[in-house]
Amino acid sequence: MHNIKVQFTVPNVEKVVNLDVHVNGEKRNLKFRVESFDWNPGNGSSENLIAILRERILNYDSDWELYHIGSPVDDRIPVTFRHRSHY
Repeated sequence: MHNIKVQFTVPNVEKVVNLDVHVNGEKRNLKFRVESFDWNPGNGSSENLIAILRERILNYDSDWELYHIGSPVDDRIPVTFRHRSHY
């Protein structure tokens, strides 16, 4: 499967973003979830923060897969997950 990355802004995401797309004329529903994790440099070294983030991602709900890790903003880092059964 080929991946196409399209960046879009969805304000005030609280749960899940449902995105309907057409692939070769076939409609598909994709589900994304954005989680925001602590990323406070005062809590340790960059290596420590990465290890904590890695553990949280590895232990995340197995129905969801890592899709994108954003840039830290205000001591938080956004992580986007894609639902496995919808691609």
